[in-house]
This record gives sequence, C-alpha cells and structure tokens, in this order.
Amino acid sequence: MKVGIVGLGKMGMLHTGILNTLNDVHVAAVAESESRLMKYIKNAIPRANVYEDYQKMIKIEELDLVYITTPPSSHMRIALECVNNGVNFFIEKPLTSNLEEATKLCAELKNAELVHSVGYNMRFLETFLKAKYFLSQKILGEVSSVKSSMYVSNIFSKPSGWRFKKKTSGGGVLLELGCHLIDFLLWYCGPIKKVSGQVKSLYSAVEDTAHMEMEFSNNAHGVLDTSWSIEGYRTPEANIEIVGSNGKLRVNQDFIKIELASPAPPLKETNVIIYKQSLENGVPFDVAGPDYTKEDMHVLQCVKEKKQPLVNVFEASKTQSVIQAMYDAAKSESIRQVEYIE
Repeated sequence: MKVGIVGLGKMGMLHTGILNTLNDVHVAAVAESESRLMKYIKNAIPRANVYEDYQKMIKIEELDLVYITTPPSSHMRIALECVNNGVNFFIEKPLTSNLEEATKLCAELKNAELVHSVGYNMRFLETFLKAKYFLSQKILGEVSSVKSSMYVSNIFSKPSGWRFKKKTSGGGVLLELGCHLIDFLLWYCGPIKKVSGQVKSLYSAVEDTAHMEMEFSNNAHGVLDTSWSIEGYRTPEANIEIVGSNGKLRVNQDFIKIELASPAPPLKETNVIIYKQSLENGVPFDVAGPDYTKEDMHVLQCVKEKKQPLVNVFEASKTQSVIQAMYDAAKSESIRQVEYIE
C-alpha cells in the first residue's frame, strides 16, 4: 500500500515512523512546504519522493492513502484535493479549524466512495475501549451525570508557534485537548443538546483553560474541564466519571473503576478495578503509545476492506459541532444549542 504524508512536523514524523514498520506499507511520497526540511526528509526517508506542493504529490503519485498532518487551518483544502482526485485520506485531529469548513467537507464527501478517517487516537486505548463495552451493556442503568477533565502542564509563559495563533489553529486547549473529551462523551453518552461555559486566555492568544457544562439528549448533565496551564501533569491525562441509576464508572489511561449498587452482566461483582496492563495487546511498533499504532493499523485495514473507520469525517464533525457551540456559548455568555451537520 502506497501512502503519502502532507506535513512532516511532529505528527507527520510519528505516523511515518509507524507506517514504515508495517508489512505491505510504504511511505512513497512526502509533501512539505518548509524548504529547510527538504534535506532532512531526503535523508530520513530516502525511498520517498519529496514535494513542496501537496497538490502535485496527490496528482502525480498513485497513492492508496494520504495522511494530512498539517495545522487545522489547512485540513479542509488538502482533504478536498484528495476528494477531487479520488484518494482515501486520514486527518489528524481536530477535523478542521471551524464548523464552516467541516460542513463543506462533509457535503463534498456525501457522494464520494472514499475511506476517510480523523485521528482521535485515544479511542484505541484499551481502558477507554473497555469502558465503551461496559457502557454498551448498560451496567450503570440510566446515566444521569458525567464529569470529564483533561490536563497537561505545558503553557506557563507566552508561547510561540502555529498552535497559539487563532488563524492557523482555530482555537486553543478546547480544540486541542478538549476535543478528545467531547469525542468520548458523544461516543459514550450520545448527542449533546445544549452547552454553556467559559474559556480563558492566560498566556497565549488562544484559550489556555476551558470549563463547560452540557445537557445530553437523555437530559443527563455533563461537565468538561480542560487546561494546558495547570501544574502536576507531565503528559496529558484524561479522566471521565459517569454516574447512573446503578452506580458509577471512572476511566482514564491507566484504569477503569466501577462501583455498582447491584451486579450487572457481564460483571458478577459490584466493585471492580481493571488496570491497563491486564487489557493491553502488544503492537509491532510503539513510537508514542500503542494507540497510535493501533489507529494506523485500523485505518489501513479499512482502506483494504473499503469500509469506514471507527472515526470518519462524519463522526468527527459531531465533535466539531459541539466545539463550535461551546465557543459561541463562551463568547455570548449564554446557553447555546448544538447544531449538527446533516
């Protein structure tokens, strides 16, 4: 399978490293607009053809799949180039920098017979996958409330780079970290109807903290809190606690903790802790966490079988819709309805 990479920054290198270790996969071409990186790319990936223009790469190379690992502001136009040339594609999260772009991309894909995926890699962590299974078995009964948080200790002074410019990033910590939580909440608990809350810029031109409240379609109440400017988190840590009529479930990267009022199949006990070590299945190559490798293997298999991945563009557009409503709610200091792309 021939793969092309557009954008050879951190995430582009990560996926290139994984893909080149997998059987029957070859990173055949790379598009990178930064000319200063050309020599490095040619040395690091000598078998790949290197382009400054992604349009030329997509048109000239006969690719089975293109990875889009550029800043969010460029995601839509690169994805549309793939659509126009009939090439399957993967976009690193978030889907786009705003809902308008996501809406346009969804419209173009409605009649396209392409495989498309968005990089919500945390869905492939074993603890979160197992939590999804338990929730699908209704072990908690009727869900009434959800608390979620994601923190990392990154920004404590004025930063530089495209992530901290609204024009290229589309937003700050809500879009960068909070999107993972929103993706989980939609996956676990269903549609979100209403949102309210606030965002704050402490050090950068985009938001560094966000606190949001929400109402789900079943009237359950939810809370989301995220920051990249909080002490004590060397790496990003996500926590989700879901409370229902039969107990509660807490999940993060390390474990699942379940406390039930009465046993519920498939569980025979009311108090259960499951650690990731008991769930993990090995991967052939681990460069930044097994979830990235599992995600890439899943996308490649979907391309081979011509089926849509776990998170395709239409699925990711739901998260984009909620994010837009949250930004609108924070700006207007009011409750906003979530309007999903049809």
